[in-house]
Amino acid sequence: MIAFDEVSLSFGRRVLFSNVTLNLRGGKVIGVTGANGAGKSTFLKLAGKVIRPDAGEVRLPDGKTIAALSPEMKVYDTLTARENLSFFAKLRGKSIDLLKLGERVGLDLETFGSVRAENLSTGMRQRLKFAILLSVDADIWLLDEPTANLDDDGREKIFHEVCGAKADKIILLATNDKAEVALCDEIIQLPL
Repeated sequence: MIAFDEVSLSFGRRVLFSNVTLNLRGGKVIGVTGANGAGKSTFLKLAGKVIRPDAGEVRLPDGKTIAALSPEMKVYDTLTARENLSFFAKLRGKSIDLLKLGERVGLDLETFGSVRAENLSTGMRQRLKFAILLSVDADIWLLDEPTANLDDDGREKIFHEVCGAKADKIILLATNDKAEVALCDEIIQLPL
């Protein structure tokens, strides 16, 4: 469980969260929705302890690992798709079958494995980012618009992975995309 205990956060005079208390449990996909600028991405950053609240506390389960996918996520442009996957998996001490991992997200490593990330389309880069998330096998997934720039096949593959993983993970999904919202078992509507 991720626990928000009287969490408050402001940017200048703008109050995003005021005394928010929530318990976010695993076994389901929790959607975080709201207008642009409502704080969806910031909520995920608080949940992952990337940023600290002005007041209150965010508590994560002991010993649990976190992986995030966001528009801000960077891959190494000068590395190939295969090299990026291998690097991030090794960083977490994981040994994986790269070809099978690529298949799960529709990233054909026979074709695209030797292509430098800077030369991949935005959709293929998104598939690579999701494959990286899968490669680290984290307990908590923080997904910010995970199907952005994907075609129907890519979206279906990501939806399949999210639905298949939810029983064993805490998954937070920040989105306004109707198809992504439909995946969610619970919705947190911002502002709170």
